[in-house]
This record gives sequence, structure tokens and C-alpha cells, in this order.
Amino acid sequence: MYNGITTQTVRQNIGQIKEAIRITRGFRLDHLKHLEDTLNHFGDHKQFAMATSIKEFLIFYNHPHTELYCDLCANYNAKVSNVRELPNFHDILLFDVALDDYFITCTSDEEKLQYYPIFLWWRITRIIPMRPVEFYSLSRDCTMKDDEDRYWMIVPRRKNLSSRPGKLAVTDTIQVNREVFELIEDYKRLTLAYATESSYLISYKAYRKYVKLKSKEITREKIGASQFINMIDRFYDEIVTAKYGDLERIKPGDTRHFAFCNMMLQGFNMLTIARMGGHSQLETQLHYHKHLDHFAQSFVHHAAQMLRMKRVNLWRSNWDVATQGIIAKSRIYQISDFQETHKVEHGFCTDHPSRCQVGDCRFCEFYFFSPEDKQKGLAWLKDCSDALESRLKEQLELIRYVTKSTNYDCATLTYQHTSQERLSSASNELRRLMDQKAMVDSYLLEDEL
Repeated sequence: MYNGITTQTVRQNIGQIKEAIRITRGFRLDHLKHLEDTLNHFGDHKQFAMATSIKEFLIFYNHPHTELYCDLCANYNAKVSNVRELPNFHDILLFDVALDDYFITCTSDEEKLQYYPIFLWWRITRIIPMRPVEFYSLSRDCTMKDDEDRYWMIVPRRKNLSSRPGKLAVTDTIQVNREVFELIEDYKRLTLAYATESSYLISYKAYRKYVKLKSKEITREKIGASQFINMIDRFYDEIVTAKYGDLERIKPGDTRHFAFCNMMLQGFNMLTIARMGGHSQLETQLHYHKHLDHFAQSFVHHAAQMLRMKRVNLWRSNWDVATQGIIAKSRIYQISDFQETHKVEHGFCTDHPSRCQVGDCRFCEFYFFSPEDKQKGLAWLKDCSDALESRLKEQLELIRYVTKSTNYDCATLTYQHTSQERLSSASNELRRLMDQKAMVDSYLLEDEL
């Protein structure tokens, strides 16, 4: 009950144990092969479920052949993940660039209105882990400002009464920043003419204005999944593909995963994430941990690419990543371009060493990589990059460990403050390591460019 296991699941587990007892005649040693043959005829999901039920039962029952049967079941321990594979990180970044560029260059309200729902979705649901249906169902008056100049959003979520032990009461009121509030107010201004026809924020009438359908128009109060996916596809077809080629397309539900990963990497605890994401159980979010390593590694790799490409002026000047100092160099410099230079390991310091606050030149914005022996210089950088890779993995494991081992009280919505401090410290260190590795790797990308 505490873990939220339903009676249907319990009945299914018991059924699988009974089936295994029947096949093996009570787990006889000479019937081990019969169980293996049976499992091999099942699909992946049933193999995993039945093997897990058998192992748990035999460990509990302490059967004399437990070890042999558990060894067999261990061959079927690869659970088929239900977590979607996220799009290529590079393609995500290019979509972000294309969307920003489109709205920066819009010359009329009509032009903005055509794709404004995508802009809202991208800005809001990467921060607040909302389900697509929750975004489509936002009411027109979903935001408010209180007497203390704080901004709030009401997310349409199904509330529960938290009747089961360990079950969270879902929150529907979330604090947002001023930017989100003003974006929504701007969209409401643009759709004012349709305000009387629907109580929902995202206007179906405004959507239909830009879509030509052969079939007779169906009267709707709000857009749904098919309409929103159609809008995203049109944006790719008409805007993104022409400039960046055929990219892997982002789906409406992907941003919820981005938001969870971002929150985890920023040091939010499980209780806060669950309440923000509308989870009634803390454990629900754990399967998102699958994406953390990929998310962190992808960020580092592409941040390094941007840093390096920025030096040859291939990317726009205001790209937003944490390590802004090194990006400021808009072209590849020659050492003669600097007024002040001091010889350091495999390069030069373009500031005075007495003012150094970094310690390691490879992480400093004033470092100019110019080795006398290129191979030795690159090996020096590679050693540092490999060491940072190991420390990144250790830090991610620490974040997972602290996250899972923190004591949470779902009834009072409280958690250990000492564990939160450890989590915040670990996430700060992770971001520092990610920035350092991006800087170091940007030099190693020299040959790729």
C-alpha cells in the first residue's frame, strides 16, 4: 500500500509465481530447463515481470534451489524502459536558436501570433514540468500577481486527497517569474478578439486562422494534441528546415523531461520536483534519472562546440551559456593582438598572473592556448578533460545518492535541510565542472573545425 502497488499488480505477481511452480513442479532441479524454454517464448515485458516475481518469491521462501533459479532469472533482468528517448541535443539547441530568431525578427503582431503558442510552450514547460494536456488546458486567467509583486500560475491538475500513505497532495499553484507572466499577458493582448469565444489561454480560433483544412471546421473550445503537433510541424517545415536542414523534431512531451533534468541538475530535492511536476509519489520521478548523464554530457559537448565556434565568429554574439568570458573572443586571435602577454604552460596569459583567481590556466578566460609542441599541448588538455569526465560522473552519482537517501515527510511536505544543503552544494560543483570541461574541450575541438 505504501508503495502504491495495486491489487491488480499483486494478483498478476501471484499468477506468475503459480505458473512458475506449475512449470517447474515446485522448482525441481530437473525442470530448470523447462522454465528457461518457457521464458524464451515470452515477450520482453513478460520475461522481466515473471523473472522478477520468481526471484522475489524464492528469496522470501528460501527454497533449496533458489540460487540456481535466481541465476537463470538474472538473464532476464533488462527491463524495457518506458522513458522516451529525447531528441539529439544539438538539434534541440538549433530549434531554440530558430525560435528565438523568429520572434526577434517578427515585424508584425500577425507574424508573432502564428507561432506564439509554441514560444509560450517552449519558455514555460522547460521550467515548469507540465504535461502537454496541462499546457493546452491553461485558462485565460491562469496567471496572477500578488500584493508582494510575486507572480503565480495555476496549472490545471487533478487534485487528490492524499488518502494513501506516502502519497503527495498535488499542487496546482506555482510561482513563476516576471518574464513568463509578461509573455502570457502579451499573448492575451494579441488574442483579445477571441477572448469571448473560449476561457482557455491558447486560442483555437487564432490557431485556425493560419491553418487551411479541406474538411468542415469542427467547433472547439481549445486546441488538442493533434493541433499543437501540427503547429510544431509547420514551424519546422516553414522556418527551421529552410535554415538548419532536416533536424530531429521535438515532441510536445519532451520539454517536461527537459524540465525534470534541469531541476535535478540544479539541486532540487525529490519533494520539490514531485510537487512541481504533479507527481503523487516521489518514486515516479526516478526513471528520469536515466537522462541525467546524457543530458550533462550533451550540454558539455555542445557548449564546447559553441565556445570554439564563437572564436571563428560562426555563432551569434549573444549565445547564452555559463562561461561567457571565453566566448567574448569573436575571432581567432594571434598572440600579437594582445597588449599584455605572459608565457605560461602551453600558451600565454593575456592578463597579469598576479591577478589570477583561477589557478589552472585551462579554465581561465584570459588563457591563450598556443603550445610549442602541439601534441604535448593537446595531451595536456586531454588528461584534464578525462579527469573532469570522471569527476562529473562521480558528482552525478552523488546527486542521485543524496536525492534518494534524503528523508521526506509527505504528510507535512518537509525534508532534511542538511541533505538539501548537500544537494545544492553537489549541483553547484557539477555546474562548475561542466563549465570547466566545456572550456577545456573547446580547445580539443580545434581539429574538428
